[in-house]
Amino acid sequence: MATKATFRLLPITVLVSTLFGCGGGNSTTPQSSAGGTAPASVSNFTAGNLLVSRSTYDPANVVSGTLPFNATPETTNSTPVTAVTPGTFPNVFTNATNDANFGVTSEVLLDQWAPGAASAAQTIDITSMAAKAQTNFATSFSSKSELALNVSLDHKSMTLVAYNSPIDQLDISNSNTPGVVDPTNNDIATPTFRTVAQLNFADSSMSFTNTNAFSGDNGRGAILATGMYYMVGNAGDSGKTPKPTTAQLDMLTMDTGVQSIVPGSSCPFTQVIGAFQSSSGGSYSPAPAGTACSLADMGTITGGNSTGDQFGFSVTSLGQPADKTGKDDNFRGLFVGPDGTMYVTKGSGSNGVNTVYQVGATGALANGGLLPQNATFTIVPGFTTALASNPPPTTITGTLFPFGLWIPPSNPSIMFVADEGDGTAGDQTTGSGGLWVYQNQNGTWKPLAHLTAGLNLGTPYTVTDSLGLFGTAGANYTTTPDGLRSITGQTNSDGSFTIFGTTSTAGNSLGANFDSGADSNQLVKITVNVSGATATSASGFSVMQTAPFGQVLRGVAIVPGA
Repeated sequence: MATKATFRLLPITVLVSTLFGCGGGNSTTPQSSAGGTAPASVSNFTAGNLLVSRSTYDPANVVSGTLPFNATPETTNSTPVTAVTPGTFPNVFTNATNDANFGVTSEVLLDQWAPGAASAAQTIDITSMAAKAQTNFATSFSSKSELALNVSLDHKSMTLVAYNSPIDQLDISNSNTPGVVDPTNNDIATPTFRTVAQLNFADSSMSFTNTNAFSGDNGRGAILATGMYYMVGNAGDSGKTPKPTTAQLDMLTMDTGVQSIVPGSSCPFTQVIGAFQSSSGGSYSPAPAGTACSLADMGTITGGNSTGDQFGFSVTSLGQPADKTGKDDNFRGLFVGPDGTMYVTKGSGSNGVNTVYQVGATGALANGGLLPQNATFTIVPGFTTALASNPPPTTITGTLFPFGLWIPPSNPSIMFVADEGDGTAGDQTTGSGGLWVYQNQNGTWKPLAHLTAGLNLGTPYTVTDSLGLFGTAGANYTTTPDGLRSITGQTNSDGSFTIFGTTSTAGNSLGANFDSGADSNQLVKITVNVSGATATSASGFSVMQTAPFGQVLRGVAIVPGA
């Protein structure tokens, strides 16, 4: 695990409170092991409408000051690091060169779009809804893999994952969780729960479940199936001086990949899903029923590897040397097909295989089923098995940076896969980024088309602070579309499919130090016709919205019918 140069910067308002000690005010809601239920909203949800998760940066937040560098519970390095100046948006997101964990929490919003509309018809402030339930809920503004939207299998609700944190807090996305504390983690932010928010379509009420999952990293998405949340994300931000012990790596290994928890659980510890993969001959035992709410509730690894193990998939199944803990199961996308089969995607990092995986048996979640703890993870036939460190040409093999998935209930032999791109402007000529269309042909998924027209991959666009909300009216930057992240879709009356998605970006004009996750990205759509083994789009992608200056777009979902 790479050593990270880390410092913690506090917003000015928090610095004042810190400097004045007991005399400083603090309106932060205390963290609790389980969130509450927010009262019904005035908003209504209409079947067929598009939902989009969005976040907006706080214009009043200024990151400034000099604070200890790389301070951990075990080691303190007093070398000072100074925040970049100015500490306002967008320049604040050039801090990553000084603080590899840098991030700022921001509010979570949910927009509802009517079919064919030019703008959102309604917006729910989920952060405010959480406050009504006496809890906190915020995202890390520049964490581009967060806030995926997933409709429950019974079509009655929708879920997303963020943090039990107020807005304007720093480095939360790499913080420990309260119950899973890695003392070598060089992110010194307050340990913070990863929280599942559930919105119920019938009455617009919301509930929040706090979890200890994904300590040291972030949760990306969750879906509700038969009274169980299944979550995807990654864990671990360990340092090298000191290195984590085998026991600490065991703890993180049990906290990453696919996790499960009962909604509303008063115990925030989650259960890892996936067969245990150990290169040292170790074994895993789930906690016995009735185990007290503690680390023991996660189960026990016996004889774990000194560099960590995996749950679910391991590159050792491909004849490769074992990776460090969690490297092979750093999942981002989560989708359950019409037949109840769960799929997850890995599309980033230089370890493992960036591809599409099936979790458990085909149809495991159909008819009220649940995943067993020791579910097998397999690369879906037809998708790449090449190591992320040695990828083949994407124009030949299909997607190499998969993110979101969608399989139409009307034609489950078709799979749409979002390709995020490799984060390098100009690489689109090799096939990076866009929308891939696959067809299941005798059990193997074959790529039919790679659709990019209208996404304007590699062509910069300008985002302007027209009203001067962040300082100067007319201030602007340019960024470049690089691919797609979250997607969803619908079947049209003529049998065609309309896919909605949010874009990824690369190449911000503020320079290489700018975190592209803070770019104002775009909401796009495309209509695709599939005839036999041919997939085409007559008009290509169109841009529905470019996020305003200081805002980002994340997950998408369609409000289901009754």
